[in-house]
Amino acid sequence: MDCILAIDVGTQSLRACIIDPQLSVLARQQIPYAPQVRSRDRVEIDAEILWDALVQACRKIKLRNRVKAVTFSTLCPSLLPMDANGDPLHPIILHLDRRSHHQAQWALRRVGEEDFLNIAGNLPIPGGISVTSLLWFRDHEPEIYFQKDICFGHAVTFFLKRLTGRFVIDPSNASFTGLFDTVGYGDWDNRLLQPLEIEKQKLPEVILSTSIAGELIEPTRRVLGLSKHIPVVIGANDTTCAAVGADVTEAGDIMNTSGTVEILVLCLDKPLVSKNHLLRTHAYQGRWLAMRTVGAGGASLEWFRTNFCKEMNRETFYEEYLKQVLSQSSLPDARFHPFLAGDRHRIRRKSGAFTRLSLNTTREDILLALVHGIISFQTESLSEWQASANLSSDIYHVGGGASDAYTRYKQSILKEYRFVQLGETTLSGAAKLAMEALK
Repeated sequence: MDCILAIDVGTQSLRACIIDPQLSVLARQQIPYAPQVRSRDRVEIDAEILWDALVQACRKIKLRNRVKAVTFSTLCPSLLPMDANGDPLHPIILHLDRRSHHQAQWALRRVGEEDFLNIAGNLPIPGGISVTSLLWFRDHEPEIYFQKDICFGHAVTFFLKRLTGRFVIDPSNASFTGLFDTVGYGDWDNRLLQPLEIEKQKLPEVILSTSIAGELIEPTRRVLGLSKHIPVVIGANDTTCAAVGADVTEAGDIMNTSGTVEILVLCLDKPLVSKNHLLRTHAYQGRWLAMRTVGAGGASLEWFRTNFCKEMNRETFYEEYLKQVLSQSSLPDARFHPFLAGDRHRIRRKSGAFTRLSLNTTREDILLALVHGIISFQTESLSEWQASANLSSDIYHVGGGASDAYTRYKQSILKEYRFVQLGETTLSGAAKLAMEALK
Protein backbone atom coordinates (compact mmCIF):
# COMPACT_ATOMS: atom_id res chain seq x y z
CA MET A 1 0.00 0.00 0.00
CA ASP A 2 2.11 2.85 -1.30
CA CYS A 3 -0.08 4.69 -3.86
CA ILE A 4 -2.62 7.51 -3.94
CA LEU A 5 -6.11 7.18 -5.38
CA ALA A 6 -6.59 10.63 -6.96
CA ILE A 7 -10.13 11.56 -8.00
CA ASP A 8 -10.77 14.41 -10.44
CA VAL A 9 -14.43 15.43 -10.56
CA GLY A 10 -14.86 17.44 -13.76
CA THR A 11 -17.72 19.06 -15.61
CA GLN A 12 -18.06 16.26 -18.17
CA SER A 13 -16.36 13.25 -16.58
CA LEU A 14 -14.87 11.79 -13.43
CA ARG A 15 -11.35 10.38 -13.56
CA ALA A 16 -9.77 8.07 -11.03
CA CYS A 17 -6.04 7.30 -11.09
CA ILE A 18 -3.70 5.17 -9.01
CA ILE A 19 -0.53 7.26 -8.68
CA ASP A 20 2.74 6.02 -7.19
CA PRO A 21 5.21 8.06 -5.08
CA GLN A 22 7.10 9.06 -8.26
CA LEU A 23 3.79 10.52 -9.62
CA SER A 24 3.53 7.87 -12.31
CA VAL A 25 0.00 6.82 -13.25
CA LEU A 26 -0.31 3.05 -12.73
CA ALA A 27 -4.03 2.68 -13.46
CA ARG A 28 -6.80 4.94 -14.72
CA GLN A 29 -10.55 4.95 -15.22
CA GLN A 30 -12.72 7.70 -16.70
CA ILE A 31 -16.51 7.80 -16.46
CA PRO A 32 -18.26 10.34 -18.73
CA TYR A 33 -21.48 12.19 -17.95
CA ALA A 34 -23.15 15.37 -19.13
CA PRO A 35 -24.48 18.40 -17.24
CA GLN A 36 -28.13 19.21 -17.76
CA VAL A 37 -28.75 22.51 -19.56
CA ARG A 38 -32.21 23.34 -18.26
CA SER A 39 -32.51 26.68 -20.05
CA ARG A 40 -30.31 29.48 -21.31
CA ASP A 41 -29.30 30.36 -17.72
CA ARG A 42 -29.60 27.06 -15.86
CA VAL A 43 -26.89 24.40 -15.91
CA GLU A 44 -27.02 21.64 -13.29
CA ILE A 45 -26.01 18.09 -12.61
CA ASP A 46 -27.39 15.60 -10.10
CA ALA A 47 -24.86 14.89 -7.36
CA GLU A 48 -25.81 11.21 -7.43
CA ILE A 49 -24.60 11.04 -11.05
CA LEU A 50 -21.17 12.12 -9.82
CA TRP A 51 -21.33 9.63 -6.98
CA ASP A 52 -22.29 6.78 -9.29
CA ALA A 53 -19.34 7.74 -11.53
CA LEU A 54 -17.00 7.49 -8.54
CA VAL A 55 -18.38 4.08 -7.59
CA GLN A 56 -18.03 2.81 -11.16
CA ALA A 57 -14.49 4.13 -11.49
CA CYS A 58 -13.35 2.62 -8.18
CA ARG A 59 -14.85 -0.77 -8.93
CA LYS A 60 -13.17 -0.91 -12.34
CA ILE A 61 -9.75 0.45 -11.46
CA LYS A 62 -6.87 -1.94 -10.85
CA LEU A 63 -4.35 -1.97 -7.97
CA ARG A 64 -6.87 -0.81 -5.35
CA ASN A 65 -5.02 -2.93 -2.80
CA ARG A 66 -2.05 -0.54 -3.05
CA VAL A 67 -4.02 2.59 -2.11
CA LYS A 68 -2.82 4.30 1.07
CA ALA A 69 -4.85 7.52 0.72
CA VAL A 70 -7.65 9.10 -1.31
CA THR A 71 -7.58 12.71 -2.49
CA PHE A 72 -9.75 15.01 -4.58
CA SER A 73 -9.66 17.61 -7.31
CA THR A 74 -13.12 19.07 -7.93
CA LEU A 75 -14.94 21.38 -10.32
CA CYS A 76 -15.68 24.76 -8.80
CA PRO A 77 -17.94 26.51 -8.05
CA SER A 78 -20.51 23.76 -7.70
CA LEU A 79 -23.07 24.75 -5.08
CA LEU A 80 -25.11 21.99 -3.47
CA PRO A 81 -27.57 22.07 -0.54
CA MET A 82 -27.41 18.90 1.60
CA ASP A 83 -29.41 17.63 4.55
CA ALA A 84 -27.84 16.57 7.84
CA ASN A 85 -26.90 13.18 6.34
CA GLY A 86 -25.20 14.76 3.33
CA ASP A 87 -27.94 13.76 0.90
CA PRO A 88 -28.55 16.25 -1.92
CA LEU A 89 -31.67 18.41 -1.75
CA HIS A 90 -31.30 19.81 -5.28
CA PRO A 91 -29.03 19.27 -8.27
CA ILE A 92 -25.59 20.92 -8.15
CA ILE A 93 -25.63 24.43 -9.61
CA LEU A 94 -22.57 24.51 -11.87
CA HIS A 95 -20.13 27.24 -12.81
CA LEU A 96 -21.87 27.60 -16.19
CA ASP A 97 -25.14 28.62 -14.49
CA ARG A 98 -26.29 32.27 -14.66
CA ARG A 99 -29.78 32.17 -13.09
CA SER A 100 -28.89 34.28 -10.03
CA HIS A 101 -28.47 37.64 -11.78
CA HIS A 102 -30.88 39.52 -9.49
CA GLN A 103 -29.34 37.99 -6.36
CA ALA A 104 -25.89 39.13 -7.54
CA GLN A 105 -27.09 42.72 -7.91
CA TRP A 106 -28.71 42.63 -4.45
CA ALA A 107 -25.55 41.22 -2.85
CA LEU A 108 -23.40 43.88 -4.48
CA ARG A 109 -25.64 46.63 -3.12
CA ARG A 110 -25.60 45.14 0.38
CA VAL A 111 -21.84 44.61 0.69
CA GLY A 112 -20.40 47.04 -1.84
CA GLU A 113 -17.87 46.49 -4.60
CA GLU A 114 -14.87 47.62 -2.55
CA ASP A 115 -15.56 45.26 0.37
CA PHE A 116 -16.28 42.31 -1.90
CA LEU A 117 -12.95 42.80 -3.69
CA ASN A 118 -10.90 43.53 -0.57
CA ILE A 119 -12.31 40.63 1.47
CA ALA A 120 -13.61 37.94 -0.86
CA GLY A 121 -11.21 38.93 -3.65
CA ASN A 122 -14.08 38.64 -6.14
CA LEU A 123 -17.35 40.27 -7.08
CA PRO A 124 -20.57 38.20 -6.73
CA ILE A 125 -20.70 36.86 -10.28
CA PRO A 126 -23.81 34.75 -11.05
CA GLY A 127 -22.76 31.11 -11.05
CA GLY A 128 -19.07 31.98 -10.93
CA ILE A 129 -19.13 32.94 -7.24
CA SER A 130 -21.59 30.65 -5.53
CA VAL A 131 -23.08 33.02 -2.92
CA THR A 132 -25.46 34.24 -5.62
CA SER A 133 -26.76 30.69 -6.11
CA LEU A 134 -27.14 30.31 -2.33
CA LEU A 135 -29.22 33.51 -2.25
CA TRP A 136 -31.27 32.15 -5.17
CA PHE A 137 -32.27 29.22 -2.97
CA ARG A 138 -33.38 31.61 -0.24
CA ASP A 139 -35.52 33.56 -2.70
CA HIS A 140 -36.91 30.70 -4.81
CA GLU A 141 -36.58 27.49 -2.75
CA PRO A 142 -37.15 28.64 0.86
CA GLU A 143 -38.29 25.13 1.87
CA ILE A 144 -34.72 24.04 1.08
CA TYR A 145 -32.85 27.08 2.39
CA PHE A 146 -34.57 27.14 5.79
CA GLN A 147 -34.42 23.38 6.35
CA LYS A 148 -32.96 22.43 9.72
CA ASP A 149 -29.28 21.38 9.77
CA ILE A 150 -28.80 22.17 6.08
CA CYS A 151 -25.29 22.58 4.67
CA PHE A 152 -24.45 24.55 1.52
CA GLY A 153 -21.17 23.23 0.15
CA HIS A 154 -19.45 22.52 -3.13
CA ALA A 155 -19.02 19.14 -4.83
CA VAL A 156 -15.98 18.44 -2.64
CA THR A 157 -18.19 18.82 0.47
CA PHE A 158 -20.61 16.22 -0.87
CA PHE A 159 -17.86 13.68 -1.54
CA LEU A 160 -16.04 14.25 1.73
CA LYS A 161 -19.28 13.86 3.70
CA ARG A 162 -19.96 10.53 1.97
CA LEU A 163 -16.40 9.33 2.54
CA THR A 164 -15.59 10.66 6.02
CA GLY A 165 -18.84 11.83 7.59
CA ARG A 166 -17.67 15.47 7.78
CA PHE A 167 -18.98 18.62 6.09
CA VAL A 168 -15.75 20.30 4.97
CA ILE A 169 -14.42 22.52 2.18
CA ASP A 170 -10.90 23.62 1.23
CA PRO A 171 -9.82 27.30 0.89
CA SER A 172 -9.55 27.20 -2.92
CA ASN A 173 -13.20 26.16 -3.16
CA ALA A 174 -14.24 28.51 -0.37
CA SER A 175 -12.59 31.37 -2.26
CA PHE A 176 -15.23 31.04 -4.96
CA THR A 177 -18.20 31.32 -2.59
CA GLY A 178 -17.98 35.09 -2.01
CA LEU A 179 -18.24 34.50 1.75
CA PHE A 180 -14.61 33.62 2.54
CA ASP A 181 -11.71 35.91 3.47
CA THR A 182 -9.67 35.09 0.38
CA VAL A 183 -7.44 38.16 0.62
CA GLY A 184 -6.49 37.30 4.21
CA TYR A 185 -6.37 33.54 3.56
CA GLY A 186 -8.71 33.25 6.52
CA ASP A 187 -12.16 31.77 7.12
CA TRP A 188 -15.83 32.56 6.62
CA ASP A 189 -16.04 36.30 7.17
CA ASN A 190 -18.76 38.09 9.16
CA ARG A 191 -18.15 41.26 7.14
CA LEU A 192 -19.75 39.35 4.26
CA LEU A 193 -22.12 37.03 6.13
CA GLN A 194 -23.87 39.69 8.20
CA PRO A 195 -24.94 42.14 5.48
CA LEU A 196 -26.12 39.19 3.34
CA GLU A 197 -28.00 37.69 6.34
CA ILE A 198 -26.42 34.25 5.90
CA GLU A 199 -25.85 32.05 8.94
CA LYS A 200 -22.35 30.63 9.28
CA GLN A 201 -23.75 27.32 10.54
CA LYS A 202 -25.15 26.66 7.06
CA LEU A 203 -21.57 26.43 5.72
CA PRO A 204 -19.00 23.61 5.97
CA GLU A 205 -15.82 23.77 8.02
CA VAL A 206 -12.82 25.14 6.10
CA ILE A 207 -9.71 22.96 6.29
CA LEU A 208 -6.40 23.33 4.43
CA SER A 209 -5.78 21.48 1.16
CA THR A 210 -3.16 19.22 2.77
CA SER A 211 -5.52 18.23 5.59
CA ILE A 212 -6.68 14.71 6.29
CA ALA A 213 -10.44 15.06 6.65
CA GLY A 214 -10.76 11.59 8.17
CA GLU A 215 -10.72 7.89 7.35
CA LEU A 216 -13.09 6.13 4.98
CA ILE A 217 -16.25 5.22 6.83
CA GLU A 218 -18.45 2.16 6.53
CA PRO A 219 -20.33 1.25 4.36
CA THR A 220 -18.73 3.65 1.85
CA ARG A 221 -15.41 1.81 2.09
CA ARG A 222 -17.05 -1.45 1.05
CA VAL A 223 -19.04 0.21 -1.75
CA LEU A 224 -15.80 1.57 -3.23
CA GLY A 225 -13.93 -1.69 -2.65
CA LEU A 226 -11.11 -0.08 -0.63
CA SER A 227 -9.22 -1.24 2.44
CA LYS A 228 -9.88 -0.17 6.02
CA HIS A 229 -8.30 2.82 7.74
CA ILE A 230 -7.51 4.74 4.52
CA PRO A 231 -7.20 8.50 5.11
CA VAL A 232 -9.00 10.97 2.83
CA VAL A 233 -7.16 14.20 1.96
CA ILE A 234 -9.44 17.05 0.92
CA GLY A 235 -7.21 18.35 -1.90
CA ALA A 236 -8.29 21.44 -3.85
CA ASN A 237 -10.30 22.64 -6.79
CA ASP A 238 -9.23 21.50 -10.26
CA THR A 239 -7.31 24.63 -11.34
CA THR A 240 -5.42 24.78 -8.05
CA CYS A 241 -4.49 21.09 -8.29
CA ALA A 242 -3.32 21.68 -11.86
CA ALA A 243 -1.09 24.52 -10.60
CA VAL A 244 0.41 22.24 -7.94
CA GLY A 245 1.02 19.53 -10.54
CA ALA A 246 2.69 22.03 -12.89
CA ASP A 247 4.86 23.42 -10.06
CA VAL A 248 3.21 26.83 -10.49
CA THR A 249 3.88 27.76 -6.88
CA GLU A 250 6.18 30.80 -6.95
CA ALA A 251 5.26 34.43 -7.53
CA GLY A 252 5.24 35.25 -11.24
CA ASP A 253 4.66 31.67 -12.44
CA ILE A 254 2.04 31.50 -15.21
CA MET A 255 -0.20 28.64 -16.26
CA ASN A 256 -2.81 28.29 -19.00
CA THR A 257 -5.31 25.47 -18.60
CA SER A 258 -7.41 24.35 -21.57
CA GLY A 259 -10.48 22.29 -20.81
CA THR A 260 -14.20 22.93 -20.63
CA VAL A 261 -13.14 26.29 -19.18
CA GLU A 262 -10.12 28.17 -20.52
CA ILE A 263 -8.09 29.84 -17.75
CA LEU A 264 -4.97 31.98 -17.55
CA VAL A 265 -3.42 31.78 -14.06
CA LEU A 266 -0.80 33.88 -12.28
CA CYS A 267 0.76 32.74 -8.99
CA LEU A 268 1.19 35.51 -6.40
CA ASP A 269 2.87 35.87 -3.02
CA LYS A 270 0.59 38.83 -2.20
CA PRO A 271 -3.11 39.06 -3.07
CA LEU A 272 -3.85 41.21 -6.13
CA VAL A 273 -7.49 42.26 -6.49
CA SER A 274 -9.10 43.50 -9.69
CA LYS A 275 -12.48 43.47 -11.38
CA ASN A 276 -10.71 42.03 -14.42
CA HIS A 277 -9.66 38.75 -12.84
CA LEU A 278 -10.78 36.29 -10.18
CA LEU A 279 -8.71 35.65 -7.06
CA ARG A 280 -8.47 32.45 -5.07
CA THR A 281 -6.11 31.03 -2.50
CA HIS A 282 -3.47 28.60 -3.67
CA ALA A 283 -3.24 25.20 -1.99
CA TYR A 284 -0.37 26.63 0.07
CA GLN A 285 -0.70 29.41 2.63
CA GLY A 286 0.97 32.63 1.58
CA ARG A 287 0.18 32.04 -2.10
CA TRP A 288 -2.73 33.16 -4.27
CA LEU A 289 -3.86 32.59 -7.85
CA ALA A 290 -5.16 35.37 -10.10
CA MET A 291 -7.32 33.91 -12.86
CA ARG A 292 -8.72 35.18 -16.15
CA THR A 293 -11.34 32.77 -17.42
CA VAL A 294 -13.44 32.00 -20.45
CA GLY A 295 -16.40 30.10 -19.01
CA ALA A 296 -16.93 28.19 -22.25
CA GLY A 297 -13.42 27.61 -23.58
CA GLY A 298 -13.31 24.01 -24.70
CA ALA A 299 -17.09 24.07 -24.41
CA SER A 300 -17.15 26.64 -27.24
CA LEU A 301 -15.15 24.29 -29.45
CA GLU A 302 -17.49 21.43 -28.63
CA TRP A 303 -20.49 23.67 -29.36
CA PHE A 304 -18.97 24.49 -32.75
CA ARG A 305 -18.27 20.84 -33.52
CA THR A 306 -21.75 19.58 -32.65
CA ASN A 307 -23.55 22.35 -34.53
CA PHE A 308 -21.40 23.02 -37.59
CA CYS A 309 -19.32 19.88 -38.14
CA LYS A 310 -21.93 17.16 -37.82
CA GLU A 311 -20.33 15.11 -40.58
CA MET A 312 -17.20 14.64 -38.43
CA ASN A 313 -16.79 12.42 -35.42
CA ARG A 314 -15.05 13.78 -32.34
CA GLU A 315 -11.66 12.30 -33.18
CA THR A 316 -11.65 13.65 -36.75
CA PHE A 317 -12.60 17.13 -35.60
CA TYR A 318 -9.97 17.48 -32.85
CA GLU A 319 -7.15 15.40 -34.30
CA GLU A 320 -7.38 16.43 -37.95
CA TYR A 321 -9.73 19.32 -38.74
CA LEU A 322 -8.90 21.63 -35.81
CA LYS A 323 -5.20 20.92 -36.25
CA GLN A 324 -5.43 21.93 -39.92
CA VAL A 325 -7.33 25.15 -39.16
CA LEU A 326 -4.91 26.18 -36.40
CA SER A 327 -1.91 25.68 -38.69
CA GLN A 328 -2.75 29.02 -40.35
CA SER A 329 -0.46 31.82 -39.26
CA SER A 330 -2.64 34.77 -40.35
CA LEU A 331 -5.13 36.42 -38.00
CA PRO A 332 -8.80 35.90 -38.83
CA ASP A 333 -10.89 38.72 -40.31
CA ALA A 334 -13.91 37.57 -38.32
CA ARG A 335 -14.12 38.19 -34.57
CA PHE A 336 -15.62 36.14 -31.77
CA HIS A 337 -16.80 37.43 -28.38
CA PRO A 338 -16.33 34.37 -26.13
CA PHE A 339 -19.37 34.59 -23.88
CA LEU A 340 -21.41 31.52 -24.84
CA ALA A 341 -21.62 30.80 -21.09
CA GLY A 342 -21.69 34.44 -20.04
CA ASP A 343 -18.80 36.32 -18.44
CA ARG A 344 -17.42 35.16 -15.10
CA HIS A 345 -15.85 38.59 -14.57
CA ARG A 346 -18.99 40.73 -14.81
CA ILE A 347 -22.43 40.64 -13.23
CA ARG A 348 -24.01 42.04 -16.38
CA ARG A 349 -25.38 39.36 -18.69
CA LYS A 350 -23.34 38.75 -21.84
CA SER A 351 -23.77 36.47 -24.83
CA GLY A 352 -21.38 35.09 -27.42
CA ALA A 353 -21.29 36.74 -30.83
CA PHE A 354 -19.46 36.62 -34.16
CA THR A 355 -18.79 39.93 -35.92
CA ARG A 356 -17.09 41.16 -39.11
CA LEU A 357 -18.58 38.35 -41.17
CA SER A 358 -18.95 38.69 -44.94
CA LEU A 359 -20.05 36.60 -47.90
CA ASN A 360 -16.44 35.42 -48.14
CA THR A 361 -16.38 34.07 -44.57
CA THR A 362 -15.91 30.30 -44.45
CA ARG A 363 -16.52 27.73 -41.75
CA GLU A 364 -12.78 27.60 -41.19
CA ASP A 365 -12.65 31.40 -40.76
CA ILE A 366 -15.33 31.22 -38.08
CA LEU A 367 -13.56 28.40 -36.21
CA LEU A 368 -10.27 30.29 -36.27
CA ALA A 369 -12.04 33.41 -35.02
CA LEU A 370 -13.54 31.37 -32.18
CA VAL A 371 -10.15 30.10 -31.02
CA HIS A 372 -8.50 33.49 -31.44
CA GLY A 373 -11.28 35.18 -29.44
CA ILE A 374 -10.82 32.81 -26.53
CA ILE A 375 -7.08 33.46 -26.42
CA SER A 376 -7.27 37.24 -26.94
CA PHE A 377 -9.80 37.65 -24.12
CA GLN A 378 -7.33 36.21 -21.63
CA THR A 379 -4.12 37.78 -22.85
CA GLU A 380 -5.43 41.24 -21.97
CA SER A 381 -4.60 40.31 -18.39
CA LEU A 382 -0.90 39.84 -19.05
CA SER A 383 -0.42 43.57 -19.62
CA GLU A 384 -2.29 44.38 -16.42
CA TRP A 385 -0.35 41.81 -14.40
CA GLN A 386 2.99 43.08 -15.71
CA ALA A 387 2.35 46.35 -13.89
CA SER A 388 2.04 44.56 -10.53
CA ALA A 389 4.25 41.47 -10.71
CA ASN A 390 7.43 40.13 -12.27
CA LEU A 391 6.06 37.64 -14.75
CA SER A 392 7.88 34.52 -15.84
CA SER A 393 8.66 34.25 -19.53
CA ASP A 394 7.24 30.70 -19.52
CA ILE A 395 3.57 29.80 -19.70
CA TYR A 396 2.79 26.20 -18.70
CA HIS A 397 0.03 24.86 -20.93
CA VAL A 398 -1.98 22.16 -19.17
CA GLY A 399 -5.31 20.36 -19.39
CA GLY A 400 -7.11 17.96 -21.68
CA GLY A 401 -7.25 20.57 -24.45
CA ALA A 402 -3.53 21.40 -24.34
CA SER A 403 -2.83 19.72 -27.68
CA ASP A 404 0.24 20.26 -29.85
CA ALA A 405 -1.74 22.27 -32.40
CA TYR A 406 -3.41 24.49 -29.77
CA THR A 407 -0.11 25.13 -28.00
CA ARG A 408 1.63 26.07 -31.27
CA TYR A 409 -1.19 28.44 -32.22
CA LYS A 410 -1.02 30.21 -28.86
CA GLN A 411 2.76 30.47 -29.26
CA SER A 412 2.27 32.17 -32.65
CA ILE A 413 0.13 34.85 -30.99
CA LEU A 414 2.15 35.40 -27.79
CA LYS A 415 5.66 35.40 -29.21
CA GLU A 416 7.17 37.17 -26.20
CA TYR A 417 6.39 34.14 -24.01
CA ARG A 418 7.50 30.53 -24.26
CA PHE A 419 4.70 27.97 -24.04
CA VAL A 420 5.67 24.79 -22.23
CA GLN A 421 3.23 22.00 -22.98
CA LEU A 422 2.67 19.73 -19.96
CA GLY A 423 -0.66 18.07 -20.68
CA GLU A 424 -2.69 16.86 -17.70
CA THR A 425 -1.35 17.93 -14.30
CA THR A 426 -4.52 18.01 -12.18
CA LEU A 427 -4.36 14.48 -10.81
CA SER A 428 -0.63 14.58 -10.14
CA GLY A 429 -1.20 17.84 -8.26
CA ALA A 430 -3.91 16.25 -6.14
CA ALA A 431 -1.57 13.31 -5.45
CA LYS A 432 1.18 15.72 -4.37
CA LEU A 433 -1.15 17.34 -1.87
CA ALA A 434 -2.03 13.93 -0.46
CA MET A 435 1.61 12.94 -0.11
CA GLU A 436 2.35 16.19 1.72
CA ALA A 437 -0.59 15.56 4.03
CA LEU A 438 0.64 12.06 4.86
CA LYS A 439 4.05 13.41 5.84
